Amino acid sequence: MNDLLSKVERCHIDASAEIDEDDKVDEEEMHVNSQCENCKAAQQSPEYEKVTPTKISKWSFEVQLEGEGTYECSATGLVFEVSEQALVQYSVLSWFQFSEFLQDSWRPAGSIYDVKVKKDPSVLKFIHFPHSLCLAEPEHEPSFSVLHVNIRHPFELTVDFTASHVKWRVTSLSPVGPIIPRRQHVKHHALVLIYQELNKYHEKIFTFHVYLVSNNDSEIKAIEEQVLKSTKKWIKIDKPDTCTLEEKVYHLTSKPEGTIEPWKLGFTTEVLPRKHFSEAYFGERPPFRLFLKDSVKKSRRNCEEPLWSATIREGDVNCEEFISRKIQVANIGQKVLDPLPMSPAAGEGTSDLQSSPHLSLEHPPQQATSSTTSSPPAPSRATQAEGGLS
Repeated sequence: MNDLLSKVERCHIDASAEIDEDDKVDEEEMHVNSQCENCKAAQQSPEYEKVTPTKISKWSFEVQLEGEGTYECSATGLVFEVSEQALVQYSVLSWFQFSEFLQDSWRPAGSIYDVKVKKDPSVLKFIHFPHSLCLAEPEHEPSFSVLHVNIRHPFELTVDFTASHVKWRVTSLSPVGPIIPRRQHVKHHALVLIYQELNKYHEKIFTFHVYLVSNNDSEIKAIEEQVLKSTKKWIKIDKPDTCTLEEKVYHLTSKPEGTIEPWKLGFTTEVLPRKHFSEAYFGERPPFRLFLKDSVKKSRRNCEEPLWSATIREGDVNCEEFISRKIQVANIGQKVLDPLPMSPAAGEGTSDLQSSPHLSLEHPPQQATSSTTSSPPAPSRATQAEGGLS
Protein backbone atom coordinates (compact mmCIF):
# COMPACT_ATOMS: atom_id res chain seq x y z
CA MET A 1 0.00 0.00 0.00
CA ASN A 2 2.84 2.43 0.78
CA ASP A 3 4.30 1.87 -2.67
CA LEU A 4 0.94 2.57 -4.23
CA LEU A 5 0.48 5.75 -2.25
CA SER A 6 3.89 6.94 -3.41
CA LYS A 7 2.64 6.49 -6.98
CA VAL A 8 -0.39 8.58 -6.10
CA GLU A 9 1.80 11.43 -4.91
CA ARG A 10 3.47 11.55 -8.31
CA CYS A 11 0.04 11.96 -9.94
CA HIS A 12 -0.81 15.13 -8.01
CA ILE A 13 -0.98 18.56 -9.57
CA ASP A 14 2.10 20.70 -9.06
CA ALA A 15 0.55 23.49 -7.06
CA SER A 16 3.37 25.82 -8.03
CA ALA A 17 2.69 25.45 -11.77
CA GLU A 18 2.67 28.80 -13.52
CA ILE A 19 -0.63 29.86 -15.01
CA ASP A 20 -0.87 32.12 -18.03
CA GLU A 21 -3.91 34.37 -17.85
CA ASP A 22 -4.22 34.03 -21.64
CA ASP A 23 -5.03 30.34 -21.14
CA LYS A 24 -8.62 31.00 -20.11
CA VAL A 25 -10.67 28.35 -21.89
CA ASP A 26 -13.82 29.10 -23.85
CA GLU A 27 -16.77 26.98 -22.76
CA GLU A 28 -17.39 25.67 -26.26
CA GLU A 29 -13.86 24.21 -26.34
CA MET A 30 -14.41 22.06 -23.26
CA HIS A 31 -15.88 18.64 -22.79
CA VAL A 32 -18.96 18.65 -20.61
CA ASN A 33 -20.51 15.39 -19.39
CA SER A 34 -24.05 15.94 -20.57
CA GLN A 35 -26.96 14.37 -18.76
CA CYS A 36 -29.62 12.61 -20.83
CA GLU A 37 -33.05 14.19 -21.18
CA ASN A 38 -34.75 11.20 -19.52
CA CYS A 39 -32.69 11.73 -16.37
CA LYS A 40 -33.45 15.43 -16.35
CA ALA A 41 -37.15 14.72 -16.59
CA ALA A 42 -37.08 11.99 -13.93
CA GLN A 43 -35.00 13.79 -11.32
CA GLN A 44 -34.46 17.51 -11.31
CA SER A 45 -30.92 18.32 -10.21
CA PRO A 46 -30.17 21.74 -8.72
CA GLU A 47 -28.39 24.31 -10.85
CA TYR A 48 -25.38 26.16 -9.49
CA GLU A 49 -23.37 29.20 -10.49
CA LYS A 50 -21.23 28.26 -13.49
CA VAL A 51 -17.55 29.19 -13.41
CA THR A 52 -15.08 28.92 -16.30
CA PRO A 53 -11.66 27.68 -15.16
CA THR A 54 -8.18 28.47 -16.37
CA LYS A 55 -6.57 25.56 -18.16
CA ILE A 56 -3.21 24.45 -16.72
CA SER A 57 -2.92 21.64 -19.26
CA LYS A 58 -5.33 19.53 -21.29
CA TRP A 59 -6.69 17.76 -18.20
CA SER A 60 -5.74 20.17 -15.38
CA PHE A 61 -7.62 23.29 -14.32
CA GLU A 62 -7.64 26.13 -11.80
CA VAL A 63 -10.58 28.26 -10.74
CA GLN A 64 -10.91 31.23 -8.41
CA LEU A 65 -14.11 31.05 -6.32
CA GLU A 66 -14.94 34.54 -5.09
CA GLY A 67 -16.79 33.75 -1.87
CA GLU A 68 -19.04 31.40 0.07
CA GLY A 69 -21.34 29.45 -2.19
CA THR A 70 -21.75 26.51 -4.58
CA TYR A 71 -20.08 26.62 -8.00
CA GLU A 72 -20.09 24.28 -11.03
CA CYS A 73 -17.04 23.99 -13.28
CA SER A 74 -18.07 24.41 -16.92
CA ALA A 75 -15.18 22.22 -18.10
CA THR A 76 -15.63 19.11 -15.97
CA GLY A 77 -19.06 19.37 -14.33
CA LEU A 78 -17.44 19.25 -10.88
CA VAL A 79 -19.34 21.20 -8.21
CA PHE A 80 -17.52 22.84 -5.28
CA GLU A 81 -19.15 24.07 -2.06
CA VAL A 82 -16.88 26.53 -0.23
CA SER A 83 -17.23 28.50 2.98
CA GLU A 84 -15.18 31.46 1.74
CA GLN A 85 -13.04 32.64 -1.14
CA ALA A 86 -10.84 29.82 -2.48
CA LEU A 87 -8.42 29.01 -5.28
CA VAL A 88 -9.05 25.40 -6.35
CA GLN A 89 -6.81 23.30 -8.61
CA TYR A 90 -7.98 19.96 -10.00
CA SER A 91 -6.98 17.44 -12.65
CA VAL A 92 -8.54 14.41 -14.33
CA LEU A 93 -6.70 11.17 -13.52
CA SER A 94 -6.85 7.68 -14.98
CA TRP A 95 -8.67 4.95 -13.07
CA PHE A 96 -6.02 2.46 -14.12
CA GLN A 97 -3.58 4.22 -11.78
CA PHE A 98 -5.78 3.07 -8.88
CA SER A 99 -6.98 -0.32 -10.07
CA GLU A 100 -5.28 -2.03 -7.11
CA PHE A 101 -7.70 -0.24 -4.80
CA LEU A 102 -10.79 -1.29 -6.75
CA GLN A 103 -9.77 -4.95 -7.14
CA ASP A 104 -12.78 -7.07 -8.20
CA SER A 105 -15.41 -5.54 -5.93
CA TRP A 106 -15.84 -2.04 -7.34
CA ARG A 107 -16.34 -0.28 -10.65
CA PRO A 108 -15.92 3.41 -11.55
CA ALA A 109 -19.14 5.42 -11.77
CA GLY A 110 -17.56 8.63 -13.07
CA SER A 111 -14.18 10.32 -13.33
CA ILE A 112 -11.47 10.33 -10.67
CA TYR A 113 -9.88 13.69 -9.85
CA ASP A 114 -7.04 15.12 -7.85
CA VAL A 115 -8.24 18.27 -6.07
CA LYS A 116 -6.19 20.82 -4.15
CA VAL A 117 -6.98 24.13 -2.49
CA LYS A 118 -4.46 26.92 -2.10
CA LYS A 119 -3.98 28.02 1.53
CA ASP A 120 -6.57 26.34 3.81
CA PRO A 121 -8.18 23.16 2.38
CA SER A 122 -10.92 23.25 5.04
CA VAL A 123 -12.75 25.99 3.11
CA LEU A 124 -13.82 23.26 0.66
CA LYS A 125 -16.86 21.66 2.33
CA PHE A 126 -18.33 19.41 -0.40
CA ILE A 127 -17.43 18.16 -3.87
CA HIS A 128 -20.16 16.92 -6.22
CA PHE A 129 -18.77 14.45 -8.78
CA PRO A 130 -20.58 13.92 -12.12
CA HIS A 131 -21.55 10.26 -12.43
CA SER A 132 -22.27 8.16 -15.52
CA LEU A 133 -25.33 6.21 -14.35
CA CYS A 134 -28.69 6.66 -16.05
CA LEU A 135 -31.28 7.01 -13.29
CA ALA A 136 -34.34 7.68 -15.45
CA GLU A 137 -35.84 4.22 -14.81
CA PRO A 138 -33.53 2.36 -12.44
CA GLU A 139 -34.39 -1.24 -11.59
CA HIS A 140 -32.98 -0.68 -8.12
CA GLU A 141 -31.75 2.47 -6.41
CA PRO A 142 -27.96 2.47 -6.78
CA SER A 143 -25.63 2.71 -3.81
CA PHE A 144 -22.76 5.02 -4.60
CA SER A 145 -19.46 5.08 -2.74
CA VAL A 146 -16.36 7.20 -3.09
CA LEU A 147 -12.79 6.02 -3.49
CA HIS A 148 -10.71 8.31 -1.27
CA VAL A 149 -7.13 7.24 -1.88
CA ASN A 150 -4.89 8.75 0.78
CA ILE A 151 -6.60 7.29 3.84
CA ARG A 152 -6.35 3.99 5.70
CA HIS A 153 -9.83 2.83 4.64
CA PRO A 154 -10.26 4.29 1.14
CA PHE A 155 -13.95 3.47 0.65
CA GLU A 156 -16.50 5.96 1.97
CA LEU A 157 -19.84 4.21 1.77
CA THR A 158 -22.32 6.93 2.75
CA VAL A 159 -22.76 9.57 0.06
CA ASP A 160 -25.77 11.43 -1.32
CA PHE A 161 -26.54 11.60 -5.02
CA THR A 162 -28.80 13.26 -7.60
CA ALA A 163 -29.60 12.35 -11.19
CA SER A 164 -26.28 13.80 -12.28
CA HIS A 165 -23.87 14.03 -9.30
CA VAL A 166 -22.53 12.22 -6.25
CA LYS A 167 -22.13 14.53 -3.25
CA TRP A 168 -19.12 13.94 -0.98
CA ARG A 169 -18.22 15.72 2.27
CA VAL A 170 -14.54 16.66 2.08
CA THR A 171 -12.51 15.18 4.91
CA SER A 172 -9.09 15.45 3.32
CA LEU A 173 -7.83 16.04 -0.19
CA SER A 174 -6.44 13.25 -2.37
CA PRO A 175 -7.37 11.48 -5.60
CA VAL A 176 -11.08 10.81 -5.23
CA GLY A 177 -13.94 9.64 -7.44
CA PRO A 178 -17.37 7.92 -7.39
CA ILE A 179 -17.65 4.12 -7.51
CA ILE A 180 -20.38 1.48 -7.29
CA PRO A 181 -20.31 -2.20 -6.25
CA ARG A 182 -19.57 -4.46 -9.16
CA ARG A 183 -22.64 -6.62 -8.47
CA GLN A 184 -25.08 -3.75 -9.14
CA HIS A 185 -27.00 -3.99 -12.40
CA VAL A 186 -27.16 -0.44 -13.79
CA LYS A 187 -27.30 1.45 -17.06
CA HIS A 188 -24.61 3.95 -18.00
CA HIS A 189 -24.52 7.05 -20.12
CA ALA A 190 -22.00 5.95 -22.71
CA LEU A 191 -20.03 7.35 -25.63
CA VAL A 192 -19.24 5.88 -29.04
CA LEU A 193 -15.85 7.27 -30.08
CA ILE A 194 -14.68 6.95 -33.69
CA TYR A 195 -11.13 7.42 -34.95
CA GLN A 196 -10.04 7.26 -38.58
CA GLU A 197 -6.59 6.08 -39.60
CA LEU A 198 -4.67 8.48 -41.83
CA ASN A 199 -2.59 6.69 -44.45
CA LYS A 200 -1.09 7.47 -47.84
CA TYR A 201 -3.85 5.46 -49.52
CA HIS A 202 -6.55 7.46 -47.78
CA GLU A 203 -8.58 7.90 -50.99
CA LYS A 204 -8.99 4.12 -51.43
CA ILE A 205 -8.75 2.60 -47.96
CA PHE A 206 -10.83 3.72 -44.98
CA THR A 207 -10.17 2.23 -41.56
CA PHE A 208 -11.91 3.26 -38.34
CA HIS A 209 -11.54 2.22 -34.71
CA VAL A 210 -14.75 2.32 -32.67
CA TYR A 211 -14.70 2.43 -28.85
CA LEU A 212 -17.53 2.13 -26.29
CA VAL A 213 -16.79 3.99 -23.04
CA SER A 214 -18.59 5.52 -20.08
CA ASN A 215 -19.36 9.20 -20.45
CA ASN A 216 -16.65 10.51 -18.14
CA ASP A 217 -13.40 12.38 -18.63
CA SER A 218 -11.20 9.66 -17.13
CA GLU A 219 -12.38 7.23 -19.81
CA ILE A 220 -11.94 9.77 -22.60
CA LYS A 221 -8.45 10.56 -21.37
CA ALA A 222 -7.55 6.85 -21.33
CA ILE A 223 -8.69 6.46 -24.96
CA GLU A 224 -6.70 9.54 -26.01
CA GLU A 225 -3.57 8.18 -24.40
CA GLN A 226 -4.04 4.79 -26.06
CA VAL A 227 -4.50 6.37 -29.48
CA LEU A 228 -1.49 8.63 -29.00
CA LYS A 229 0.72 5.62 -28.30
CA SER A 230 -0.10 4.14 -31.69
CA THR A 231 2.57 4.22 -34.40
CA LYS A 232 -0.13 5.30 -36.88
CA LYS A 233 -1.85 8.65 -37.42
CA TRP A 234 -5.46 9.03 -36.31
CA ILE A 235 -8.13 11.72 -36.32
CA LYS A 236 -11.28 11.76 -34.24
CA ILE A 237 -14.51 11.78 -36.24
CA ASP A 238 -17.06 13.83 -34.31
CA LYS A 239 -20.51 12.32 -34.52
CA PRO A 240 -23.53 12.07 -32.19
CA ASP A 241 -21.92 9.79 -29.67
CA THR A 242 -24.15 9.39 -26.62
CA CYS A 243 -26.32 6.40 -25.78
CA THR A 244 -27.42 4.40 -22.74
CA LEU A 245 -25.78 1.00 -22.33
CA GLU A 246 -25.67 -1.91 -19.92
CA GLU A 247 -22.46 -3.83 -19.30
CA LYS A 248 -22.71 -6.53 -21.95
CA VAL A 249 -21.83 -7.33 -25.56
CA TYR A 250 -23.27 -5.30 -28.44
CA HIS A 251 -23.04 -5.66 -32.20
CA LEU A 252 -21.50 -3.18 -34.63
CA THR A 253 -22.79 -3.28 -38.20
CA SER A 254 -22.49 -1.03 -41.24
CA LYS A 255 -24.19 -0.03 -44.47
CA PRO A 256 -22.81 -0.61 -47.02
CA GLU A 257 -21.43 -3.74 -45.45
CA GLY A 258 -17.76 -3.39 -44.61
CA THR A 259 -15.34 -5.60 -42.75
CA ILE A 260 -15.83 -5.22 -39.00
CA GLU A 261 -13.51 -7.16 -36.71
CA PRO A 262 -14.70 -8.05 -34.18
CA TRP A 263 -18.32 -7.18 -34.86
CA LYS A 264 -19.15 -8.11 -31.25
CA LEU A 265 -18.08 -5.19 -29.08
CA GLY A 266 -18.35 -5.24 -25.31
CA PHE A 267 -19.19 -2.29 -23.10
CA THR A 268 -17.68 -2.50 -19.63
CA THR A 269 -16.65 -0.16 -16.84
CA GLU A 270 -13.96 -2.59 -15.73
CA VAL A 271 -10.57 -0.87 -15.41
CA LEU A 272 -8.42 -2.25 -18.21
CA PRO A 273 -4.83 -1.48 -19.25
CA ARG A 274 -5.96 -1.32 -22.88
CA LYS A 275 -9.44 -0.36 -24.07
CA HIS A 276 -11.30 -2.69 -26.42
CA PHE A 277 -12.28 -1.49 -29.89
CA SER A 278 -13.70 -2.77 -33.15
CA GLU A 279 -12.07 -2.04 -36.49
CA ALA A 280 -14.38 -1.07 -39.36
CA TYR A 281 -12.72 -1.34 -42.76
CA PHE A 282 -14.04 -0.10 -46.14
CA GLY A 283 -12.51 -0.37 -49.60
CA GLU A 284 -14.82 2.17 -51.22
CA ARG A 285 -15.52 5.84 -50.69
CA PRO A 286 -18.07 7.15 -48.16
CA PRO A 287 -20.78 7.62 -47.09
CA PHE A 288 -20.71 4.81 -44.51
CA ARG A 289 -23.33 4.28 -41.85
CA LEU A 290 -22.44 2.59 -38.58
CA PHE A 291 -25.00 0.99 -36.23
CA LEU A 292 -24.71 -0.24 -32.66
CA LYS A 293 -27.35 -2.86 -31.90
CA ASP A 294 -28.38 -4.76 -28.83
CA SER A 295 -28.82 -8.32 -30.03
CA VAL A 296 -28.85 -10.58 -33.05
CA LYS A 297 -32.03 -12.45 -33.96
CA LYS A 298 -31.16 -14.81 -36.82
CA SER A 299 -28.13 -13.14 -38.29
CA ARG A 300 -26.21 -9.96 -37.76
CA ARG A 301 -28.02 -8.48 -40.78
CA ASN A 302 -31.38 -8.98 -39.08
CA CYS A 303 -31.03 -7.02 -35.85
CA GLU A 304 -33.43 -4.91 -33.86
CA GLU A 305 -33.47 -1.12 -33.99
CA PRO A 306 -30.04 0.41 -33.32
CA LEU A 307 -29.20 1.98 -29.99
CA TRP A 308 -26.88 4.36 -31.81
CA SER A 309 -26.07 5.18 -35.42
CA ALA A 310 -23.95 7.68 -37.33
CA THR A 311 -23.17 8.47 -40.95
CA ILE A 312 -19.57 9.13 -41.97
CA ARG A 313 -19.70 11.38 -45.02
CA GLU A 314 -17.21 12.46 -47.66
CA GLY A 315 -16.39 15.66 -45.79
CA ASP A 316 -15.58 13.76 -42.59
CA VAL A 317 -12.74 11.81 -44.20
CA ASN A 318 -11.41 14.40 -46.66
CA CYS A 319 -8.10 14.79 -44.84
CA GLU A 320 -5.66 15.65 -47.66
CA GLU A 321 -4.92 18.97 -46.01
CA PHE A 322 -3.78 17.17 -42.85
CA ILE A 323 -1.53 14.77 -44.72
CA SER A 324 0.06 17.31 -47.10
CA ARG A 325 0.79 20.12 -44.65
CA LYS A 326 3.48 20.10 -42.01
CA ILE A 327 2.06 19.08 -38.63
CA GLN A 328 3.13 21.50 -35.94
CA VAL A 329 3.63 20.68 -32.30
CA ALA A 330 1.86 22.44 -29.45
CA ASN A 331 3.20 22.39 -25.89
CA ILE A 332 0.91 21.42 -23.01
CA GLY A 333 -1.13 24.43 -21.97
CA GLN A 334 -0.08 26.51 -25.00
CA LYS A 335 -2.90 28.18 -26.86
CA VAL A 336 -3.31 26.82 -30.40
CA LEU A 337 -3.80 29.71 -32.82
CA ASP A 338 -3.53 27.80 -36.10
CA PRO A 339 -6.93 27.41 -37.80
CA LEU A 340 -6.21 23.69 -38.07
CA PRO A 341 -5.49 21.75 -34.87
CA MET A 342 -1.97 20.61 -34.08
CA SER A 343 -0.73 17.30 -32.76
CA PRO A 344 0.78 17.20 -29.25
CA ALA A 345 4.40 16.61 -28.49
CA ALA A 346 5.45 13.00 -28.18
CA GLY A 347 4.98 11.61 -24.70
CA GLU A 348 2.57 14.28 -23.50
CA GLY A 349 -0.44 12.03 -23.94
CA THR A 350 -2.86 14.94 -24.25
CA SER A 351 -4.73 16.52 -27.12
CA ASP A 352 -7.86 18.63 -27.52
CA LEU A 353 -10.03 15.96 -29.08
CA GLN A 354 -13.27 17.67 -28.14
CA SER A 355 -12.41 21.01 -29.73
CA SER A 356 -12.31 19.99 -33.38
CA PRO A 357 -13.89 17.37 -35.62
CA HIS A 358 -10.58 16.91 -37.42
CA LEU A 359 -7.66 16.46 -35.07
CA SER A 360 -4.48 14.72 -36.10
CA LEU A 361 -3.19 12.32 -33.48
CA GLU A 362 0.34 11.38 -34.38
CA HIS A 363 2.93 9.38 -32.52
CA PRO A 364 6.23 10.45 -34.14
CA PRO A 365 8.05 7.45 -35.67
CA GLN A 366 11.50 6.44 -34.53
CA GLN A 367 12.87 6.57 -38.08
CA ALA A 368 11.63 8.33 -41.17
CA THR A 369 10.70 5.98 -43.99
CA SER A 370 9.93 6.54 -47.64
CA SER A 371 8.15 4.64 -50.33
CA THR A 372 8.41 4.76 -54.11
CA THR A 373 5.56 2.37 -54.73
CA SER A 374 3.38 3.72 -57.53
CA SER A 375 0.23 1.81 -56.61
CA PRO A 376 -1.17 0.74 -53.24
CA PRO A 377 -0.56 -2.80 -52.02
CA ALA A 378 -3.38 -5.17 -51.21
CA PRO A 379 -5.37 -3.77 -48.27
CA SER A 380 -4.32 -5.03 -44.89
CA ARG A 381 -6.22 -4.80 -41.63
CA ALA A 382 -4.82 -4.06 -38.22
CA THR A 383 -4.11 -7.18 -36.24
CA GLN A 384 -4.61 -5.58 -32.87
CA ALA A 385 -8.36 -4.98 -33.00
CA GLU A 386 -9.82 -6.21 -29.76
CA GLY A 387 -13.24 -7.54 -28.95
CA GLY A 388 -15.76 -7.30 -26.21
CA LEU A 389 -16.56 -9.09 -23.01
CA SER A 390 -15.87 -12.76 -22.71
